[in-house]
Amino acid sequence: MKKTFLFTVTIALFTLSCKKSSTSGSPYYIKATVDGTAKTFNVNAMAMKMTAAGITSISVFGNVKSAADLEGINIGINNTPSSKPIVAGTYTETNTADFVTAGVYNPGSQTVVWGAGQYPSPTHPLTIVITSIDDKTIKGTFSGDFYYTNTATVQIGPDKKTFTNGEFNVKF
Repeated sequence: MKKTFLFTVTIALFTLSCKKSSTSGSPYYIKATVDGTAKTFNVNAMAMKMTAAGITSISVFGNVKSAADLEGINIGINNTPSSKPIVAGTYTETNTADFVTAGVYNPGSQTVVWGAGQYPSPTHPLTIVITSIDDKTIKGTFSGDFYYTNTATVQIGPDKKTFTNGEFNVKF
């Protein structure tokens, strides 16, 4: 769990530090329904693939309004501990034997985020389905519960936000 929490915090910090120019007119997007409300994260919507010492991580992230506005999402897959390649398929936070699957939704706060992949026995586990992936783009769907996380106190849960109908189509 400690490894998962560190992965989640790392992708959260990465999302918050991304300050590239807006790409809101782009065909690339991340969208989902959050507790019944449609959200689109099409500003700076992109993916990043990092490999070091046999460990590969793919993060898909974007913002709602601007890079300066903190509201955004980051979902990711890491091939720890298996070192298996990340390919088209289904990844869930409950399959920790091969991959770590995590996500962070920041509602625009300096101290509160909503995280998936760190809460024990989630009701609706984070599931990421990669439908296509190549060296230029990644496309798929996602859903799951993201639990309240206070980054100042490291309090996790029990409040949650449920993401449904999640879709992404982003470039690397």
